[in-house]
Amino acid sequence: MDSISTEFLMKRLRERLNAEKVKLWLPPFTTETKEKGVVPQELIKKYAEELKLTEDIIANGLEELRLHAIAKLEEKEKFQNQGVATLRIRLSGPSPSERMSRKPEPLECNLEITGQDLMALVGDKYGISPSTLKLITGGKIVSQVDSLSSQGIKNGSDVMALMISSSDIKVSEREAELAEVEKTRWAAEMLSSRADDDEDFDIQIADQNGHPLILPSSEKKALTFAMTLHEKGRAALKSKKVSIALPLFLEADAEFNKCRATILNSVDNYAILCLDIVWCYLLLKNLEQLPDAEARLTTSETCFKRCYGEKMERLAAIKGGTGMEQVLFMRLYLLQGIVAFHQGAIANAHNFLRRAEFVLTLLHVDDNKLQEIMLMGFTEREARLGLRAKNGNVQQAVAYIVEKKKEEEEVNKKAKKEWRQRVRGKKLGKTAGGEPVNVEYYDTLLDMDFPSGAAAEALRLANNDINQAIEILNARPELLHLPPIEKHKVEITDAMIEQVCSLGFTAQMARKCLQQFKGDLQRAVDELLKHNGVFPMSSGSFSPMSDSSHSSVSSAYSSSDSEMSASDDLSAGRLNPKEKEELQSLVSDISTDTNDHLDLTLSEEREILVTYMSLIENSPA
Repeated sequence: MDSISTEFLMKRLRERLNAEKVKLWLPPFTTETKEKGVVPQELIKKYAEELKLTEDIIANGLEELRLHAIAKLEEKEKFQNQGVATLRIRLSGPSPSERMSRKPEPLECNLEITGQDLMALVGDKYGISPSTLKLITGGKIVSQVDSLSSQGIKNGSDVMALMISSSDIKVSEREAELAEVEKTRWAAEMLSSRADDDEDFDIQIADQNGHPLILPSSEKKALTFAMTLHEKGRAALKSKKVSIALPLFLEADAEFNKCRATILNSVDNYAILCLDIVWCYLLLKNLEQLPDAEARLTTSETCFKRCYGEKMERLAAIKGGTGMEQVLFMRLYLLQGIVAFHQGAIANAHNFLRRAEFVLTLLHVDDNKLQEIMLMGFTEREARLGLRAKNGNVQQAVAYIVEKKKEEEEVNKKAKKEWRQRVRGKKLGKTAGGEPVNVEYYDTLLDMDFPSGAAAEALRLANNDINQAIEILNARPELLHLPPIEKHKVEITDAMIEQVCSLGFTAQMARKCLQQFKGDLQRAVDELLKHNGVFPMSSGSFSPMSDSSHSSVSSAYSSSDSEMSASDDLSAGRLNPKEKEELQSLVSDISTDTNDHLDLTLSEEREILVTYMSLIENSPA
């Protein structure tokens, strides 16, 4: 009998015992010395018939429940008399199968010890390095510095000991994976700390139309931090690194909860994060987190209905279809069904799983249609999302893909323009009133042949009043001799990059070479030909983080009314080499595709659905 079936059996047996007030810890089931007593054969036979299982399985199950009940009573008595608490520890994470098959095991400790002390105890218990562990309870990561009691941990609490490991590998490699989580958190925190008025970065949180959201500094930093951690967690989950993804998701959860409820309730970012967390619980087979899972799924469902409409009518009006977002509902129904199943609510579980099955049918993409669209030059992702958005209609899907690509190009074009303006604006400084210098007014003064240094200084003194700035320039000719604000730089356009790429070179190499040679196409091509398409990274002439180049990444999070996006400019200035390296690593695998989280093949979901439907169909009424 597999672990899911065993859990289900224990649940049903416990329910019947409670309903009939059968107390296994008392005679005749247990002797005065707490040894195994006598279990009436009639009782075993009765439960075997009701649950459609053999008498041996029922007998073993009753004995397991008896031992568990006695242990709980002893633990309660010990805590009351001696203050020694017993926690239930389940070792989780991608590790050897024999470890994953273990049930939660008791661990005694004082609740006034710190989380770090508990990690040491868990490490000793399982014979593993504490540095490879993350402890999770109640949907939160256990703090290493605070006491257990201050974190709400009580006698009998369930704790997941998440081992950061992708296989049975050396401790040093496990520590490296955990270090990846910590490094990501550090880099994301550094990125968020630069969310306001930093010359090295330009981080913008905007709605789905690209309009900046005006947020308090603390909230902007929290959102930047949360979204970055969420995206990095998604990247880890996509690579099947669940034990890395879950801590990042829980860190993101803590940051999201620093924001106003009005922000979290108006977009689906937080709802999707809750789904991702529960999905990790499932993949890690961590049933002890069911209470947290149920609460998170309720949050997701409520938010989806508020953002999309009860029947997704708002989503259809905004995006022109609901097919892509249906994958979120499919996963929601699937997880709700699984939680209900393990709570013993079989009828509810069946209803949720049937709904998941129905949506899964709607989301099925015909392989022939997929290939037909791909032969037109579209990617598999574009074809799959297009077919789902238009319910399998090839012609409508193609039209939808083309339209979305145009919209995306316009958004990117607008974003690039605004990014350039913000970067330029930061170099112009602030007015006497503390506002950034208006770049448009600045350009107007340049068109009037005023020197750049004088134009910027006049606008700073005039608080962006262009008429007053002109008066200041006319009245104070000494300003005309101020040093220039910025040197003229050749803009590397997409058209220039495409010209170089048409000769067989990559866009990355094309951009770098064009930047080095200030847009000189011929020199850039000659250099790439000379070095077989790889532009040399000589410290004397070029650095990817030099003043003449920049690397940028944007991460988008889909929502019905709004879409949060964050962009960071690593164009150097005040970042030290270590910071640059860490931030480059942070953004390297974050998808810039706003629909990336909707592009699921659903094969894994389909397998899980079949497993649980089979369990329900074979379960007793």
